[in-house]
Amino acid sequence: MSNGSIDEAKYKKWFRLDTLLIVFMWCFLVLSESFVTFTILYAGISRGLEIPMILLVVFGVVLFLMFFINGMACLNVWRSIKAHMYEFKYYD
Repeated sequence: MSNGSIDEAKYKKWFRLDTLLIVFMWCFLVLSESFVTFTILYAGISRGLEIPMILLVVFGVVLFLMFFINGMACLNVWRSIKAHMYEFKYYD
């Protein structure tokens, strides 16, 4: 897809920075979703509520699914940028 008029080194440098941005975005999503989940659990426990084990399992599954789905979405964004960066002259 690339031709001689494209500065490959420049594109690779900016693509690495985009990759880093996507990783940070995924980490931010994971941290914020974990914070909300654990805040909810802590609020319940601090008020003396007994959290049933099944509810803890549900929270765990929901967290795992959020991490997985966010990870797959970030991976799709990364693949799309990689596939089209020369096509659309993304970094020019």
